[in-house]
Amino acid sequence: MNLKKICIAFVFLLSFQSCTKDVDFNQLDEANIYTTYLSTLVYLNLKAPNFLDEFNKEIGTTDRIEAIITNDLDPYLEKVEFTVITDNTFDRTFMLQIIFYDEVETAIYTLQPTIYALPNTSEITTIIEIPQADIPFIYDTRFFEFQISLLTSSDGSELSIGDTSILDLKSSVKLFFNYHKI
Repeated sequence: MNLKKICIAFVFLLSFQSCTKDVDFNQLDEANIYTTYLSTLVYLNLKAPNFLDEFNKEIGTTDRIEAIITNDLDPYLEKVEFTVITDNTFDRTFMLQIIFYDEVETAIYTLQPTIYALPNTSEITTIIEIPQADIPFIYDTRFFEFQISLLTSSDGSELSIGDTSILDLKSSVKLFFNYHKI
């Protein structure tokens, strides 16, 4: 009977033992949480009349949108990528520049390189990453402006109001964050 009591006591003591190591709560201070945010900026479906003035002379076009980035993101934003997708059925080349403006509408940054939508090209995707050193410009940006210029033709031809060609332009920005303890 003593042996039976000793076995029960031994099993009882084993049930209170743990096989895990100590928890290190300081590891939470070293944790990083990575996330991305994708925002559509602009979608344009432009036809010949968009590039002609009231006298049917060729002109460029612009589209301005408000920026989505604030100073609150400063310590966490690690990378910014602009994606531009063009689809050009015109027989002409278009040049696109994305310019950042501050709150008083002064140009403070131009995204490089300039994007070219070559004649008769279908869906070309261009991804431009803002260099790490230039990310602070993002925090002062209140507007993004998309300037689209029609380059002169090699044969001297000009657009006509009846031209059925289309320039599709889609763009988005992807923000990469690392939320870590500061």
